[in-house]
Amino acid sequence: MSHILVYVHGTNGSGKSTLARGVLAAAGGVAEYVPVKSGKQGKAGWTDTPRGVALLGSYHRACGGVDGFSPYAHVHEVMQGHAEYEDTRVFAEGLMTPGVDTCTKFAGYFERTVFIALSTPIEQCIANVRSRRKRVGNTKPYTPEKLISKHASALRWADRLAAAGLETYKMPYREAYHFSLELLGLPLPSVDELL
Repeated sequence: MSHILVYVHGTNGSGKSTLARGVLAAAGGVAEYVPVKSGKQGKAGWTDTPRGVALLGSYHRACGGVDGFSPYAHVHEVMQGHAEYEDTRVFAEGLMTPGVDTCTKFAGYFERTVFIALSTPIEQCIANVRSRRKRVGNTKPYTPEKLISKHASALRWADRLAAAGLETYKMPYREAYHFSLELLGLPLPSVDELL
């Protein structure tokens, strides 16, 4: 039996969405998207998988996660709904930086909550963002100052959570991917499963 939340945070280009797609693949792909709120009441929901892991947000597009929640506070309702079950495995990722109090509340919903800050080197984050912009045809000039600031902020976030006694790790993308699969009780996909 598992009763766990894995919450991954990082800046643009750190690999959050790629990691989430890897977790989704290991969990058997999308079984269905379950909206909780839509329209005037806001937007929130989760993605069910065949292997029983719920990913917060919709993953029908390239990016999903809790950043799509509107307002962000709906994440509490969705987490609490999952926490009511004895055996629940929840994965969440986002660019939004929830404060220590919010993360403490998240941790209170589950028997175990693990926060992971992606420590992708800033040079790699910048290269990933530039590559993504090029792929979608964005030719506007790009200056990475804001990204550099957000990167430092994401790592300080992990330090604040750890200081508050929350189970927190800073790790590069690949290590975070393997650790997330282990925490969620998912097998590392074979190459055949990913093709």
